[in-house]
Amino acid sequence: MKRWQPSLTLFVFAALVFGTNGCDWGESGSVSTDLIHIPATASSATQTPEEVPAIAFADTLVELGIVSEGTQADVVFSFQNTGNAALILSDVSTSCGCTLAEQWPREPIHPGGNGEVAVRFDSRGRVGANRKEVFVVTNAVPSTTTLVLTAKVIGPTTKE
Repeated sequence: MKRWQPSLTLFVFAALVFGTNGCDWGESGSVSTDLIHIPATASSATQTPEEVPAIAFADTLVELGIVSEGTQADVVFSFQNTGNAALILSDVSTSCGCTLAEQWPREPIHPGGNGEVAVRFDSRGRVGANRKEVFVVTNAVPSTTTLVLTAKVIGPTTKE
């Protein structure tokens, strides 16, 4: 029969003491979802309409018409915060590498404030009908707004 080693006993005891003392079983300092500003998430806190931002774009669809292949077209989507809380754009992404959205407000837009999302469409190698989407993620409800730009790109061999 093997003897129980005192160093192993001391290690197990120390692990139990530090393991249980390291855990805070109390309610003080607990993490809640009250800091989440998107009510459609896991938050059980109710928000009143006067606490919610809202984003309203002047246009969510821009038709560029006929574009020559190889040119770049710049489009600006203007919006307003029609809600009653600060609007934060957390991300703006595009559906394709030929469309770039680099310019958009990084600071909060106060209620009644305006902003713009600038998008550049590169028509190089995109002959034909094009539909590109831009996804704007905010703290408004719904959290994602899809902007669309369309173009018919013509090249030297394209026939009308």
